[in-house]
Amino acid sequence: MDESLPSSAACVQPALAAKVKLGAREMLPSFALPDPAGVLRGPHDYKQRDHLLLLIVRSVELPGTRAFLKQFTEAEPALREEQCSLLAISPDHRARNAEVQASLRLPFPLLADPEGHVIARLTQWEAPRRALNPSLLLADRYGELYQQWVSADEHALPPLSELLSCLRYLNRLCCP
Repeated sequence: MDESLPSSAACVQPALAAKVKLGAREMLPSFALPDPAGVLRGPHDYKQRDHLLLLIVRSVELPGTRAFLKQFTEAEPALREEQCSLLAISPDHRARNAEVQASLRLPFPLLADPEGHVIARLTQWEAPRRALNPSLLLADRYGELYQQWVSADEHALPPLSELLSCLRYLNRLCCP
């Protein structure tokens, strides 16, 4: 079956109420946050190996956030097939993330940013209320941001099919 090559415009999310923090083609900022085991992880762990999808989520205490993470648990094999790794970042503490990582059996790290320093660089962050706009950031294997989606709620972020379309396009650009 011949699959048509989507243009980069096919992967553009319509403007939402929330604004993106980074522009397309900007390099992802460098950071290192602890995973549930205390290991520091960041974009540098995947550079020149895999594309990277960052999931910036609201508190893991929220059912909507848990459902969103569960969707990506189920989608992880399809994303991996497109040479894409995932990192999720929450404003919760490492101990709480460890509980959720284990209970949902997440196949990707759930990083803790309780101070919101990294989250504030990637999406809107209201420190006094510890509130954020959930975001997806898709970067190519070189760390260049391809697309960022931001919404007031996780369920309004793009479906897996759109992410896979973008990854297939990136793979055609990046790989001979």
